[in-house]
Amino acid sequence: FQYWLKLTAVALPALVLTLHFLAHDRVLTEAVPPTVTDRTTVDITTDVIVQVGEPLQVDVTGHIDGRPVAGPVLLAPGQHELSSGTELVLAAGSPVPVVAGAPPDNDSWASPGNGFGGDYPMFQVYSLILATFLGTMGLPHVLVRFYTNPDGRTARMTSLAVIALVGMFYLFPTLLGVFARLYVPQLLITGRSDAAVLLLPGSVLSGWGGQLLAALVASGAIAAFLSTSSGLLVSVAGVLSTDVLRGRVRDFRIAAVLAGIVPLALSLSVTSLDLSRSVGLVFAVAASTLCPLLILGIWWRGLTAAGAAAGMVLGGLVSGIAAMVVVLAPIDPDRGGWPAVLVGYPAAVSVPLAFLAMVLVSLATRRSVPADVGRTFSRMHVPERLGMGRDREIGAFGAGTSGADKSVSGDRTRRSSR
Repeated sequence: FQYWLKLTAVALPALVLTLHFLAHDRVLTEAVPPTVTDRTTVDITTDVIVQVGEPLQVDVTGHIDGRPVAGPVLLAPGQHELSSGTELVLAAGSPVPVVAGAPPDNDSWASPGNGFGGDYPMFQVYSLILATFLGTMGLPHVLVRFYTNPDGRTARMTSLAVIALVGMFYLFPTLLGVFARLYVPQLLITGRSDAAVLLLPGSVLSGWGGQLLAALVASGAIAAFLSTSSGLLVSVAGVLSTDVLRGRVRDFRIAAVLAGIVPLALSLSVTSLDLSRSVGLVFAVAASTLCPLLILGIWWRGLTAAGAAAGMVLGGLVSGIAAMVVVLAPIDPDRGGWPAVLVGYPAAVSVPLAFLAMVLVSLATRRSVPADVGRTFSRMHVPERLGMGRDREIGAFGAGTSGADKSVSGDRTRRSSR
């Protein structure tokens, strides 16, 4: 239900905007800056540095480059600092200044990777792809869904269905990102791209139609935040209550409070961080820890406990430290070079390091591989209908199983072996 609600909330505005786009024949690949179609007022809520490609006449109330201004101003080509509290008015058809480091014209923005800005766009693209593709399987609120499947075949079908549904969902944010460049380019001044999806319906449809679409988007966003945060909260609280505390219901409640307080306190320090950046960092941490463990644990018999721990610790430290640097002490992309890129998009480094650490430490501790690892792998990979896992069920519930049931299960196992 949550999925279809969120899909409707993001797909319906995207389809409406697509029809509007096709009807008006807009172009996004010309080497021209983004422009506003109507007279637009932009409120600057945080200090920002913007770049101007050509002389631009604007009306300003506030501070530009540290000087108080009230009235028309001609912005010269180059960079300008807009202070918090400044109001900027752009005439209809005016080019829009963009945040320093962002692509200044539509053609460069549409080129692969240039939407990130900076000097190493393709590294950023592939690092983000690596984080999102591999990080999905390592998210705890995704992994917990497998506990609701009765057998391995159903779990595999669930995985396939989820991949298809998620892939369909993520087609629409891509469309909305393109339309945001066209229809709400004023956000390029402030860098507050998080507001794009909410502002898009009203920028195209006036009156109740735009307001209803914006309300639908807002409801979908709230549903997404609540479903994701509640799933993570339950996962973390479950681990804390069973592995750290004594596993009682009261312990789970205490763990839930603790698991909620820590991220709540951290969230106060990331109010100026784009949601797109923070989500990418979260996926990078998941891709650098649980993803290597799952892949090697399922498909490589040589993985040891020490290797698994070493890879998770190394991958978690590298990606986690990068995320903390971005949140607490961000590096200016224009001045940071490779350090800023590696910190902002760490998955291309942290994921291979995690895999490498798991493999090397496991090879160094290969004597600790359990003797029955082949039997364990057979249980995981042999089709369920052969009954290879029946003895495991008997071992878990044998105390309450009758002798006749044990005999029947043993006969099935022997027949499957033959």
